[in-house]
Amino acid sequence: MGACGSKFLSKKKLKSKRISKRRVSFNKLDKIDECGKRDARCHSNSSTLLASKEFAWFDCCSALDQSEIDDDFYSVHDDASTLRVASPRDSFNQKDQNGDAWNGQLPCVASAMSSDDKARVSSPRAPGAKRKLLSRLSFKFKEGHNNQNSFPPKVLLQRPKAGSSLSFCPLEKKMSNSWSPIEPSTFRVRGQNYLRDKKKDFAPNFAAYCPFAADVFLSQRKIDHIARFVDLPVIDSSEELPSILVVNLQIPLYPAAIFQGENDGEGMNLVLYFKLSESYSKDLPVHFQEHVNRIINDEVERVKGFPLDTINSFRERLKILSRLVNGEDLHLSTTEKKILNTYNEKPVLSRPQHEFYLGENYFEIDLDVHRFSYLSRKTFAAFQDRFKLCKLDFGLTIQENKTENLPENMLCCIRLNEIDYSNYRQLGV
Repeated sequence: MGACGSKFLSKKKLKSKRISKRRVSFNKLDKIDECGKRDARCHSNSSTLLASKEFAWFDCCSALDQSEIDDDFYSVHDDASTLRVASPRDSFNQKDQNGDAWNGQLPCVASAMSSDDKARVSSPRAPGAKRKLLSRLSFKFKEGHNNQNSFPPKVLLQRPKAGSSLSFCPLEKKMSNSWSPIEPSTFRVRGQNYLRDKKKDFAPNFAAYCPFAADVFLSQRKIDHIARFVDLPVIDSSEELPSILVVNLQIPLYPAAIFQGENDGEGMNLVLYFKLSESYSKDLPVHFQEHVNRIINDEVERVKGFPLDTINSFRERLKILSRLVNGEDLHLSTTEKKILNTYNEKPVLSRPQHEFYLGENYFEIDLDVHRFSYLSRKTFAAFQDRFKLCKLDFGLTIQENKTENLPENMLCCIRLNEIDYSNYRQLGV
């Protein structure tokens, strides 16, 4: 009898537990909005705290140039994934495909609901059907950072004429969505006595290549060797150097993530076109002309080190100079001002985020911001909505490590005026 009573009580108790669980589950559904709001506030607070910590230190994984540790810094790949390393000469091979397949690290979630399920949800005679159906919904993961249709549907550009998207603007005038030529002497480079006093001076007022056009193209994925898809002008060829220099800045337009698989996704391509200066052989020193040739021909050099010397590609000397001209117009926060004052116009060796392509009468340099350090990408993302307010100066030089070759000289330079990338279209590739 005692056993039967115990069995009866246990069944009754079990039944009450089931009813209790069911009530709790409905209460959770009823209070989901309130919990969601609390989670959103917590997430916002934690994101703010994380951002403040990010800007309080510079990327600890960035490798510093040992010869110029206080002035230059490298932008290196700092993600947890493995970066494919190719030989320098492989970069001349034309790529028919724009990268490998993206392994989605930040998947988008989409519901797959049948027509019968939708009917049951909308039926007034089944008040609990929606709650039951939610637990049975199937989900699938979409590849890539964003939906393939996140860019406005526009007709793809098919082999546009170089320079057809951005207008020329004299430096003394103001015009948005334009480019302007600037003097090479406005950039600071390693001076004549830099190896002794670590001081920088204004560069000589000559550049090997002068700007003649610029473009902005949107893309769902990075576009490598973009000169293949653009109609370049015919310029008299030179026996020493290619007549046209194309610089393709690949800039991401998706949120920066610390851990990424393949660094690819939606972005814009700032394409800058330069032509060989008519007086480059007279204005530029012979050693600099030789250095440009060594970069184009992908030559190597011996670098002294301990315990052994190393053989490096000469292209690893390519250095980026960039600066924000009108920071006062952007209404920056205190943290943003601190970052700008610290790193504005700071030289950056472009390795290893660069690729080179040699065409019939042009030489292309691709600078892949998608693979920059996390802090660099985070800074780009923070300024993404303010590109249309920015005036940006960009230049390239070749790092010099010998006193007899100083001061450094400019390879090219240009100014970009208030680029609003939302006004531009995708390039058909």
